[in-house]
Amino acid sequence: MMWRIRMTLPDRPGLLAQVATACGGAGVNILAMQVFRTEAGAVDELVVEADDAWGDVDLAALIEGAGGVAVAVTRTDEADLDDAPTRYLRAVHDVIEGGQDVELVLRELLRTQPPDVADYTGHDVLDLRRRDGSVLRISRAVPFTPVERARAQALLSLVSDAGMDVPLIAPSAFQPVPMVREATLADIEAVSALHGRCSVETLYARYQTPLRLPMTTRLARRLVAPDGGIALVVQVGLSVVGHGVLEQHGDDWTFQLIVEDAWQSRGIGTRLVREAAERARGLGLSQLTFVSAGANDSMLRGVGAAGLVARVERHGDLVHVTVPLGPAGWTASA
Repeated sequence: MMWRIRMTLPDRPGLLAQVATACGGAGVNILAMQVFRTEAGAVDELVVEADDAWGDVDLAALIEGAGGVAVAVTRTDEADLDDAPTRYLRAVHDVIEGGQDVELVLRELLRTQPPDVADYTGHDVLDLRRRDGSVLRISRAVPFTPVERARAQALLSLVSDAGMDVPLIAPSAFQPVPMVREATLADIEAVSALHGRCSVETLYARYQTPLRLPMTTRLARRLVAPDGGIALVVQVGLSVVGHGVLEQHGDDWTFQLIVEDAWQSRGIGTRLVREAAERARGLGLSQLTFVSAGANDSMLRGVGAAGLVARVERHGDLVHVTVPLGPAGWTASA
């Protein structure tokens, strides 16, 4: 079995060697070690391997007998053999790319499950500040070291900067001049925020599936830099309020768009449709298909308002609105 042992050693030369000697003499193999500096002295953490005859109380007594104080012993596994910075970097990846809950990830990193504590004096509290000013509180029986506090806050700040801690739900303020442009990687956070402000109905009309929010960085990156396609955004002030992707599927080119609820029926979709058609024609395409959920009549209105002549076909729950891109596909209003 593998165990994680945390102890405080008085600042006296030779004590750590004394603990190591006691472990060796008892047949307890030390696999890894970390040392944390605190105001009270050094806090040492060992990962050890012992046979099935050893329990947490037995190991605590062994360490205390060798001079350790405030001893805490917890069952662990091989994951604790990785160095802490590597585990924290993996945790950032799990939150941003894997969509895992940051609180659960932090609790796993900080090992908040109850250990055997010989001199329990109450849980220590770790308050971490999110981007929006709210506090994430984590507590455990074993006191947090300054290093653990700093690492946990750095992780939360990093995923906060990526928009993965608290979704943005306030609608963008109305401003008069929307600008349509091609998206770049710098738009990842803004496109994520746009989706966070959209209703479930709007998201379903765009993706035809319930979309988990906050979205992962991987998905947001694909939305602003699609493989073999072009992404467009509508920017108002500093906010992105509309987004669309023009991409190739086999021999066909399609365009799918989403407009923030607070900006719908204000011509944003029409601007995206017209710009997508212009881009497609510039690529030498003969036709372009706009795809949406079957109940999304706003797509049809946007295509008509853009001055495009369309052929409408239903494919299951989807509507395909195909427009020719030659002169016959544009009405005089275009």
